[in-house]
Amino acid sequence: MPRTTVVTRRATVTDVPALVALTDEMRSVGARAERAVNPINTNDIAVRLTDAIASPGISVLVASVDDTPVGMAVCRAIHPDPLSDSRVLQVSHVVVSRMHRRRGVGHALLAAAVEIADAGHLEHVAIELYPSVRDASRFYARLGFAPVTVQRVAPVGVLRRRLTGDTPTVRVDDLVRRRSRVRRPLPAQRAIRRTTEPVD
Repeated sequence: MPRTTVVTRRATVTDVPALVALTDEMRSVGARAERAVNPINTNDIAVRLTDAIASPGISVLVASVDDTPVGMAVCRAIHPDPLSDSRVLQVSHVVVSRMHRRRGVGHALLAAAVEIADAGHLEHVAIELYPSVRDASRFYARLGFAPVTVQRVAPVGVLRRRLTGDTPTVRVDDLVRRRSRVRRPLPAQRAIRRTTEPVD
């Protein structure tokens, strides 16, 4: 698809209704476990966006085509490790309207994020995304993003049960053994005997 002229700027409170409409496209993104921790699935997303726009440490970016908001991203400088002095620009909630994907909107949002990183003397940009969203993963990989850490999330109740041993755990080698028992072919002699047995 041809690239269109995309204008990227910091969002204002007047953009909140359009941003809420864009976040609706993120509600069904990811697998079931990922959607369970998706912060977009909140009733007060408009209030949270308004607070983020007003926060001095957060930059909410909006990308527009012909004055119509078609993409957004939320940027903030963070310490990815509490024991480290390094800071990165974390980019999250990147969303592009379905009608405007593959037209340079994502590139424009990331270009604006790079400008913010440069202004803040940050050497790295980090992207938050769900591992099941493979198209986005490939898009970021082509731009030079590489996985550094893997964050796994578990519900507290499930984790507590597993740690106390209330839930029986099935080992991988047990599963493999069971599967091979089920799929093991019948020896030829037993198969012949079964087919020749008289039927009552």
